[in-house]
Amino acid sequence: MPYRNTNMSMCDSAWRAIVFASLLATTVNSHNAFASEESKLAVQESSQNSVQEEFWEDEEWGDEDWSEENHSSWQFSGFSEVARGQLLQSNIVDKRQSLNEIRARLDAEYHHEHFQLNTVGDAYYDQVLEELIWQTRELNVQFNPLANLDVKVGRQIMTWGTGDYVFLNDLFSKDWQSFFSGREDEFLKAPSDAVRLTYYFENPAWLSKLGLLGTHVLANSSIDFAYMPDFTPDKFITGERFSFYSLPAQSQVAPADAFALSQTTNSTYAVRFSKSINSAEFALYGYKGYWNNPYGINEFGEPYFPELNSVGASIRLPLGNGIFNAEYAKYNSIEDSVGSNSAIANDQTRFLIGYEQELIKNLTLGAQFYLEKTEDYSAYRSAFQQNEDYVGLADKYRQMATVRLTHRAFQQKLTTNLFAFYSPTDADGYIKPSINYRYSDSLSLTAGANIFFGDEEFTFWGQHQPNTNAWIRARINF
Repeated sequence: MPYRNTNMSMCDSAWRAIVFASLLATTVNSHNAFASEESKLAVQESSQNSVQEEFWEDEEWGDEDWSEENHSSWQFSGFSEVARGQLLQSNIVDKRQSLNEIRARLDAEYHHEHFQLNTVGDAYYDQVLEELIWQTRELNVQFNPLANLDVKVGRQIMTWGTGDYVFLNDLFSKDWQSFFSGREDEFLKAPSDAVRLTYYFENPAWLSKLGLLGTHVLANSSIDFAYMPDFTPDKFITGERFSFYSLPAQSQVAPADAFALSQTTNSTYAVRFSKSINSAEFALYGYKGYWNNPYGINEFGEPYFPELNSVGASIRLPLGNGIFNAEYAKYNSIEDSVGSNSAIANDQTRFLIGYEQELIKNLTLGAQFYLEKTEDYSAYRSAFQQNEDYVGLADKYRQMATVRLTHRAFQQKLTTNLFAFYSPTDADGYIKPSINYRYSDSLSLTAGANIFFGDEEFTFWGQHQPNTNAWIRARINF
């Protein structure tokens, strides 16, 4: 059956590693010649000519190897940020603050002739949870064992697909607590420990030996394979920061630390084949693993992550004055293939189409339409209705539309953004406005809100209506 709550969260087991490096620079000394006071003007002119000749003609100077200067293989960057958010409606959670933290980021890269080391770490104090937290967002090594093969091993952020805030074939971990609380959009993509291989078919000679397969299918294409040894679920809502609707309880709940969950640590796999033809981009996807949210209830009454396989496809291409995209995904909930178990999510088929265009200078409009079909709906409805006390039967076809408006002004220092979700079948929605002012390359201020609405408390967005909040952030980059 479709699970109407999208979230409930677990602790991220981050790696505790910070990399430090030091750099010493060399100096080059030069000597000036002085002339006597008696013929100062003449000697100055002669001296200038002599210096120019020595600069260009001196054999030792010309042969000096400037590349021997010590340029560090390390590159560092980062930021510090203060963020504050407040719930705007009555809620059953313990605190009125949706966001209250001080964060520091260190980003370090080491470039070697044969590999690259990437590290990104955040240290922050979360006043909502009253915890000092270290999160390793990236810690990986990247290298090329073959000319056309990229390998990345370790903690990394992975994403693919064509949707804007709507994910069909991108089944990598997401952090919905960050998204709903007002953190930067980058935090929506949660890190995973993985091995990722990318092979590029760049018209090598052997492709012609494969006939049409090589010259028309594989040419100008690539294939990605990602292996996650430990399944990483979404960081969903559990009650510490936001409440959610519970079908078993038939009410809004915020269990926080009391939320019991059956963990899954098995491996998952994802693959993508992508190809470009002129200006069009095509891709095929596959995934073997688990639902990223606990869309199942086990025999002990605990939520858990049922097994999931999926396949899909996407296309993105220029159309008119904008960009068109379409995506398809087929979800196979293999533990309930016939849909008769009301405790496990049913198979689903998902479709998405979208279009983005600059309407006038500095004003861009993006729109999407999403359709979610629940397979074996009759069996799902019969199983669901066996419990007469339950409300919240999902529609066979769930529809949702999104709109994004982005405007830039004052030499693109001021960015105003409005993103809105609306589901006509659920009669609910989510509005996410924000405004960002870049005072300088180092300092920026951002403010916004997360506004939820709906006719029923059990629908996808309607359950989050008490979680409506406003937020503000200040960031200094270095």
